[in-house]
Amino acid sequence: MTLDISCKFRHSLRASDGHEKATCGLLQKLLLEHPDDPDSTCEVKRDACIACSRSRPVVSDLIGGPFASILSNACERKLQRLAVGTANFQHVSTLNQIADQAVLSPNGLKRAVTCDVIVWCGSRSSASHRSINSVLNQLLAETTVHIIIPESIEARSSAHDEELASHFGSRYDVRIHRLKHVMTPLQAVHELAPKLRSEFIALQDAAATSLPKRIESAINELRRHGADFIGSPLGTIFGDIDVPADPGSRFEPSIPWPTLVFRRATFLDLGGVSDRKEDADIELLYRAHACGAKIVSMPWATVQLDRPWEPAKCEAKPDYSMRFGSLRHHALGFPKVTVACDVVLPIYGQLDYVRPALESIMEQEDAEAIVHLVDDCGPEDVSELFRYWGSHPRVRLYRNQRNLGQYTSFNNVSDFFETELVAIQDGDDISLPHRLSVSGNLLELADGDYFAATMEQFGTADALPNRRSRFPQGAPSANYFAMNPTACFRVAMFRSLGGFADYGAHERNRCGLDTEFMNRAYHCERRFAVSTSVVTRHRIHAAAATQRSDTGFGSLLRNQADMEARRRIDLLRNSRMDPRYFGGLGNHRSLTQRLMPGAS
Repeated sequence: MTLDISCKFRHSLRASDGHEKATCGLLQKLLLEHPDDPDSTCEVKRDACIACSRSRPVVSDLIGGPFASILSNACERKLQRLAVGTANFQHVSTLNQIADQAVLSPNGLKRAVTCDVIVWCGSRSSASHRSINSVLNQLLAETTVHIIIPESIEARSSAHDEELASHFGSRYDVRIHRLKHVMTPLQAVHELAPKLRSEFIALQDAAATSLPKRIESAINELRRHGADFIGSPLGTIFGDIDVPADPGSRFEPSIPWPTLVFRRATFLDLGGVSDRKEDADIELLYRAHACGAKIVSMPWATVQLDRPWEPAKCEAKPDYSMRFGSLRHHALGFPKVTVACDVVLPIYGQLDYVRPALESIMEQEDAEAIVHLVDDCGPEDVSELFRYWGSHPRVRLYRNQRNLGQYTSFNNVSDFFETELVAIQDGDDISLPHRLSVSGNLLELADGDYFAATMEQFGTADALPNRRSRFPQGAPSANYFAMNPTACFRVAMFRSLGGFADYGAHERNRCGLDTEFMNRAYHCERRFAVSTSVVTRHRIHAAAATQRSDTGFGSLLRNQADMEARRRIDLLRNSRMDPRYFGGLGNHRSLTQRLMPGAS
């Protein structure tokens, strides 16, 4: 049987030396100064085309994929025909190095790919077994399949459902769900999302088949872009259904829901689905886009549907109002719990700022904070502040023997944490009343380790935009992606990573350690839960660490800290080094003394 090859780059088929060959348009674009020029270096044999088309390579999938070998061979052939020293020679040489590294490093920088896949059996299909198996047999990805049998059609299709349950129900990686009052795939996701295990969720129609590397490619692309949602064109019996260039920007069908893969934490932060029935998928992407979620699409179909595609019919366009950067109040939402959280607040002068900062933490809604006040040997006397707050049942007092800085102070009081969560509080910032509730509940719902959100900047005459946290993009090397004034994380994670780093002399520990810590957490595969919510007001003033001449942006100390962070992250990216080695927990513990209640 002749296997058809579906590749939009393959053209000019011909026979040569007993083999079928074709010209690869992608190689032409990469290697030739004029892509339309005939050049035999871009010829590819049929068996190589078959392997490549099956893998459907995307940028994040180059490492270890068939296209890496094809590109490497083409570069070598091309270099033999180019004059050394020319611009095109240098260009092809660089491509050859990249391709060779990808071929020789099959594991590369890739992280494990795991995903919960919701298989919607809302309409019965003879292709159900093939559809489910296409998800269970994904290459380079571990999937847990959730077969959804809506109660509304269970009675008239019980034989089909029982056959599915009998065939797949005994597998460790399959769950059967008969959900009441669930009418759409996204309602099923809403029902199950807090109970799932992985960081990612994919949707699958029982009448569709996923290509072998759909999940792995989608998740690697989500990571490469730092994106929240990804989809692709949908292959149907009548041709591909393409995705608009800017999915989610308008209230109209965009990404076909059977191709969607997205971050579980993002879905939970959005409050899940709304109460809309017909256009739940359209509304979700529209609401996510309005909140600033990053939505991307792969260039080709990753899912083949065995019937014509019927996009949802749009109801009336929703009229939404933002609350602190979030639209979750327009969704069904999830149950909330009262959050218990430790908060560390080091004090180094600026007592006029410290008082409202402390009050903002003590007045949190739906949360109970244990505040660790640390006198970091600043220029102002904190006796009055300590006398006033020292007898409060949720305030703990400490004094450093000398100025240690925010991060070392945080390390030193970590032995005294009383809850499972801890939040950062700068002495010149204000926590909004919902901060700890949003942080703790999202960490709980998403099984997260590290929470970050959006902060509103204030304090200068110029209008300053909000700064929002994002999921890290690609394999970052000391990028600042989680706004530290919004951070809240699990105490167990903080301790397992060895706490904040120690760069040596105390002045070196006054800037950049937050960047090093968040990157160390990411490269050690701790789970981030990023929210669009504005949870903190970040004060900009001349004495702030980021503005001062000795520790601010562009200063010698900050540049040195950035260089050291990059060096450490590069080591973690390319080795299996224990991340606790870089932690500074316990290095200066003797320099911080806990004070008894009422001390000043």
